[in-house]
Amino acid sequence: MAKKYPPTDFRRTAEFGTYESTPNPYTGVSVPKFVEKLKLHYKPNTRTLNQEYLAVQAGFSETRIIIIRHNAKVTEGMQARLDGELYDIIKSSPDDNFGFSNYDFLTLKKSKKVGSK
Repeated sequence: MAKKYPPTDFRRTAEFGTYESTPNPYTGVSVPKFVEKLKLHYKPNTRTLNQEYLAVQAGFSETRIIIIRHNAKVTEGMQARLDGELYDIIKSSPDDNFGFSNYDFLTLKKSKKVGSK
């Protein structure tokens, strides 16, 4: 049986969107900019020590996991803004079973600024 989380755990909000080319009003040059598509509540997920070791082995040491209520609009390749920081969604584990208590686990990696290496 799937774990159920109380609604009070989902008290933080995240903005989900994509980078889109928008023209600079002063120069007319198109620059990539984060454009918000939707805003959802999330619950931060903490890893156990064993999960942390496995994440380091798999190359995911610089990632964090958040839990959202199931939403088909949130996919891999999108970006998420949490507390003013931009993250790339590198892995989405959706639960698209029938029912109300379905959650998606999103693995996020801090986004590098556009143009930087």
